[in-house]
Amino acid sequence: MHGYSTDSSERRVVPLLLALLSIGLAWMSSRFLAAAHLALPWWLDAPSSLAFYGVLYGLFEKFLWRSRLAHKLGLVRIPDLMGRWRGYLITSFDGHAKRHDLLINIFQSWTQISVFLTTRTSMSRSCAAVIQVDDPEGVALIYQYQNQPLANAEKTMHMHYGTAMLRLSSEGCLAGDYYAGRDRRTFGRICCKREPRLRFNASGVAQKGVGSRGRLQGTGENER
Repeated sequence: MHGYSTDSSERRVVPLLLALLSIGLAWMSSRFLAAAHLALPWWLDAPSSLAFYGVLYGLFEKFLWRSRLAHKLGLVRIPDLMGRWRGYLITSFDGHAKRHDLLINIFQSWTQISVFLTTRTSMSRSCAAVIQVDDPEGVALIYQYQNQPLANAEKTMHMHYGTAMLRLSSEGCLAGDYYAGRDRRTFGRICCKREPRLRFNASGVAQKGVGSRGRLQGTGENER
């Protein structure tokens, strides 16, 4: 994964709060050890605040930032886009004549992200990205990608760079435009929706989670 920037101020506020919490935990641990008449070596006691901060930051980076509580408290405004997204794209390469099925896999932490897009003839991966949360038109994922044709692609296709700007709708769809590099000079539109995450019941059988409704209509080429 690679880093991504954002216009949210949370990356200035959260580290400060984690630092204050780390100092508090270090003080509480020292009081507990003193009450228990236990003494730690100086080389272990001195960096205790840094150790607490490292653990808290790691947990927040990987897991805690996704929690509903963090979003409800306003600590986090960056949306959790991680998952598999299925949909389609239309391209100027064929005159926007048909829809091409695609699959997008997004891997994301609080500060890192990777966007992989696969179609029948090519695959692309993100190189740099921005997530905007204060845009009046809504949350936007903007990223630069490198596209690599597959073996079954047209001979005219070759590796190139491009840019995509996708907006997250209130219905949970990612949709927007993309523009290929100067030699390809193609453009088009992407529309996709996240697949529901599998949950397991008591018997260990996978079930679709909440959010399976609202599937995209007409994403297959046989429905164009």
